[in-house]
Amino acid sequence: MSRDYLDFDVAVTREGQGYAAHVLASPAGEASAPFTLPFAATDLAQFMIAVGPPRVSSRRLVPAEARVVDVKEYGRRLGDALLSGDVGRAFRESLTTATGQGKDLRLRLRLDAVPDLDPVPWEYLYDSRLGRFLTLSQETPIVRLLDSLERPPVVHVDAPLRVLVMISSPSDMPELAVDRERQLLTATTGDLVASGRLTVTVLEDATLTALQRALLDDFHVFHFIGHGGFDQQAQEGVLVLERDDGTAHRVSGERLGTLLHDARTMQLAVLNACEGARTSGRDAFSGVGQALVRQGLPAVVAMQTEISDRAALVFSHEFYYFLTRGLGIDAAICEVRKAMAVSDEASEWGTAVLLRSGADQPFSFTASSTAEAERPESRLESLYDAAKGALLARAPATALPMLEQIAAEHPDYQDVTQLLERVRPEAAPSDDGPTPRSRPELTLTQPLPQPEAQPEARLETRPETRQEAHPEPEPDTRRDRTPPPPPPDPHPRRKGNGFVRSLIGLVVLFGLFWLGMTQVPRWFKGATADVASACGPAAAAASSAATTFVAGCATTTPAIDGDFADWDGVPSHSIPHVIAQQGTPQREFGGDWQVVWDSSALYLRVHVVDPDVRSVNLATPAAWFNGDGFSFEFGPDARSLAPAATTRRGQDVHVMVGLSRDAPTSGVASINPAGRGTFTTGTRHPEITVGRADNLTGYDLEARVPWSSLQLKKAPARGTVFSMNVNLSDATSSPAAWRLRTMKSTNAARTAETQGFPHGWQTITLADEAS
Repeated sequence: MSRDYLDFDVAVTREGQGYAAHVLASPAGEASAPFTLPFAATDLAQFMIAVGPPRVSSRRLVPAEARVVDVKEYGRRLGDALLSGDVGRAFRESLTTATGQGKDLRLRLRLDAVPDLDPVPWEYLYDSRLGRFLTLSQETPIVRLLDSLERPPVVHVDAPLRVLVMISSPSDMPELAVDRERQLLTATTGDLVASGRLTVTVLEDATLTALQRALLDDFHVFHFIGHGGFDQQAQEGVLVLERDDGTAHRVSGERLGTLLHDARTMQLAVLNACEGARTSGRDAFSGVGQALVRQGLPAVVAMQTEISDRAALVFSHEFYYFLTRGLGIDAAICEVRKAMAVSDEASEWGTAVLLRSGADQPFSFTASSTAEAERPESRLESLYDAAKGALLARAPATALPMLEQIAAEHPDYQDVTQLLERVRPEAAPSDDGPTPRSRPELTLTQPLPQPEAQPEARLETRPETRQEAHPEPEPDTRRDRTPPPPPPDPHPRRKGNGFVRSLIGLVVLFGLFWLGMTQVPRWFKGATADVASACGPAAAAASSAATTFVAGCATTTPAIDGDFADWDGVPSHSIPHVIAQQGTPQREFGGDWQVVWDSSALYLRVHVVDPDVRSVNLATPAAWFNGDGFSFEFGPDARSLAPAATTRRGQDVHVMVGLSRDAPTSGVASINPAGRGTFTTGTRHPEITVGRADNLTGYDLEARVPWSSLQLKKAPARGTVFSMNVNLSDATSSPAAWRLRTMKSTNAARTAETQGFPHGWQTITLADEAS
């Protein structure tokens, strides 16, 4: 069933201060045209948030109307920019030629020369003349093409297609419900397994050693579910696996490719992102995928962002369904996108990126002659049985997306509507959308009736997923009781005094109005506003290049009080790189940070794991980086500076926030201003307010830094880019020697020697919404 394609190869390169698109090969020959990215960095960040799953906890930061994005309009702008001039003419002529030959046209993008354009969602490209998204049709798939030194031969697969699954959830990373992910994947593919077309093997340990041993057997697909990251120093994406002790093990695509390379039947990797996969301006999973393809893996499907449970269910089933029906991977991914597009109102269908080398299909598939005939209802049965099993195990968060998917495909299926009514989230999102994969715990709002004695689930249970027995809930008979009649009114004459009661009512309403206008705002820690009110107008000409970090507008102003509840839902970024070390380090030392902004200030929160807390020496504010706390370099966008250019007087600053013995619930802040090629001795800055809270494993700090303290004479506009690094300091334990023991940074290239060269700093965009 593989389709015949003619290829339309387009390479995007940098030309002067802009870009150019070059048609390297096509049925219509070569062509070139200037290319201008029609988005600013903030537009791209907001677009990827909008097409991804709703983030329940982060929705409070931006009003609903600011999140509404016209996906077609974004895709049209991207399509008009790429397929313009001679490039557009060549594309239309090539499409006509392919149609005349009874073939389809595959658009293959080469982005090797412009890695800053990797985060652009090319999969949403919309052709105005055709009136459709290209990737929603097998006739015009979009592939990201990479060169590979090796072109392994096509593998012929006699059913079943063998999938090796790794679900990684390190103990020191945001928790991923491993059993839940396993159940969702096995439930949605249960019908394919039952038919003999597919096998799914889940690794018990998410370690490199376990993977190496598993690959001694023949598998065709490696399916990874977990977290990713981006190594700024090595400029490569990493997957977060587990060590033997359960902690995080960051594995580069090159190291992973070393294992997959010798697995000769392995032809495809699926990298499925969960919350936290996009941790930098570049897509970590796409970076890993590129490394795997360059090492000889024929194809990789990598998610650009995390996807909702509903989308994951549809993707996993449809992708393996169409592969086992004999479709080539280009056509199969198009069919998956169509299935995702019609299964929900969300726009997650463009999340998957297809990376390939060469034009041959990774494998050809032949169904077994003994394979069972597929029944249309078998998938619904698999989902329903798994959902009922999850509900009986008191795991409604696992059951909910499966029930939602069944209801979307077959609303009248058995008692799925009644089951959905009994499962409710404790904190539902403000507007409808698919279930996010990092959603909070769910609860049953009504008791679940127990079924009659019969085999409950078709799904096989593994020894490690034992389910505890729960007592049968007693039926709620209160619904059937008739409420007793109200007692007689002992003062019937009061019913006639309507005027007095109306007057009292007016007084109460006035009092409530006064409370709402004057007192209620004081009861809340932050004041809520829309983006324009909180953060001012957008920049007239914002940068189009992706930045390391994106800070969202604080429409809910964080209160600097040491509580930290205001930071719920704000994306966090790790501070992983050791850049200075003296003596023996604390193994546990580390942390992460969050950032938002408004027209008055920059707000930062830092969470630190540090069992040995040491206060700063208040007598030397210029050296507070030696004590426990955090610091950050900050200045205007320095990407256009020469690498040898040094700090800029009156523009660059080094802000330090430390712990103080005399302020156990707050901290202290100082600023070292830029001097000639370095930062000079600074002073304490009391206008920077600091909140602090200690705990058993370390401490948390939050700070409000006014823009005036950062050398700005007026508030920055939305879309403005700054250069910035964030650093953590850990002081020695010895009371007689107050000095730095360990310093970590978000920037692996930030050292004492390079601190004074802003070109090497990381970058941050002041956006409407964080990412």
